[in-house]
Parts: sequence; structure tokens; C-alpha cells
Amino acid sequence: MLQIETGENNEILRKISKDITRDKFKKYVKIGKEMIKYIKNPDNGWVGLAAPQVGYSKRLIVVSLLKDWEDESFPTVMMMNPEILEHSDNIIMCDEWCLSVPWAKGKVPRWESIKLKYFDEKFKENIMLLHWLRADIVQHEIDHLNWILFTDRLKEYEQQKKSLHA
Repeated sequence: MLQIETGENNEILRKISKDITRDKFKKYVKIGKEMIKYIKNPDNGWVGLAAPQVGYSKRLIVVSLLKDWEDESFPTVMMMNPEILEHSDNIIMCDEWCLSVPWAKGKVPRWESIKLKYFDEKFKENIMLLHWLRADIVQHEIDHLNWILFTDRLKEYEQQKKSLHA
């Protein structure tokens, strides 16, 4: 059973995750499948999870690619070594919360669309263009791989707003 790492000062959540190498691929596919089971469990009800949140400092995320919050036919995808290749200039404000900081919720600035590269569970390279909610979910999970919690983005946004109105 997966154990969720929590806390804004948690050591594993505050490390930059390492790439998954081909020789460790099978190990992390197995972990990725456990992560998918976790977020698909109706008792948990989450749409994304990053490996650092379950104790592994590796570049692995699982995401439910919802079109909107009413979507019930969405795919859930395992992404190894995800990388944002391009992004839109447009920024949208997204309502976010997180398993690792369950006491917090807020609006986070995110790119409206992203072009993403990742490896799937067969270690096949994929390129995907994502918009709106799908782009938000993936950006949130990739932040975890780069030691960033969504609460950091809330603080940055609040500081920017204050400096504009000072």
C-alpha cells in the first residue's frame, strides 16, 4: 500500500527527482501501476500523483486526463521522464489542492496549453498537446518532480499581486 508524503518541508518533496533509466524501467512501471490504482480508487478520488508523493525521487507521474470535472470517460496515463517542450503565452488561474498539503487550496497560475514529451509504460516516447484542465493537472504533477508544491506558486502569485498594487 502506498504511503503519501506530506508537509511543505518534507525532504523527499523538496528534492529534484532523477530520470528513470532503462535498467530501472520495470521497477518503476510496477510502482506506476500501484499509483494508478491509488488514484482510481473511489475512496481516494484524486486525478494525479507524482512519485515523490509516495516516497520515490524519480521522474514518474500518473495523471487522469479529464476534459472537465464532469468527464467520466477519461484515460489515466503513466508518464515517465515527462518534459514540457513548449507552452502557450496565455496563463489561466486554476483551482488546485494536493494530497501532500491537504490543508491548502487556492488558485494557481498555469499555462493554458503545453506540449509534452514523456515515455509510457512500454518505454515508447510520446508527444502530447494538452489544454486547460489536462494541462493544469500535468503541470501540477511535474512541479512535484521539480520540488515545487502548488502552495509555492500561491505564495509567488500573492507576492506578485502585492508588488503590482504597492
